[in-house]
Amino acid sequence: MSNLPNFKAPGDEEAYINIFETKLQKQWALMTRVRNRFFGNDSYEYKWEGLDAKTIELIRDITSDLMYKADTDFKDRFPEYKTSDDDIFIPYKSFKENVAEAISEALDKREQPWYHPESSLNKIDLGGK
Repeated sequence: MSNLPNFKAPGDEEAYINIFETKLQKQWALMTRVRNRFFGNDSYEYKWEGLDAKTIELIRDITSDLMYKADTDFKDRFPEYKTSDDDIFIPYKSFKENVAEAISEALDKREQPWYHPESSLNKIDLGGK
């Protein structure tokens, strides 16, 4: 599934890609700051190409958490930046965990009398759970 819009004017796609590139550069810079702070930046094993996927995911999660906390603190100090969406934001990691927990609970209810063996819930793969 893609969230790319159906571009309506010739220059819209290029504008979108420019915005994406700016966001990517900012995210990369913030993740690099987190990596450098936790691992330093002198050794090859802690450069991006030396890190395994789990470590990169950890760096991304730490960065996302810090961005969320910084955004919250900033908007507490400068309330004029608050929007109605600020109260419903859920950090990625906790959202992922909440969804996995909800699905797991739903699957655990298989023992309930209403469980049907041909239900589409039986086909959900929770990655080894």
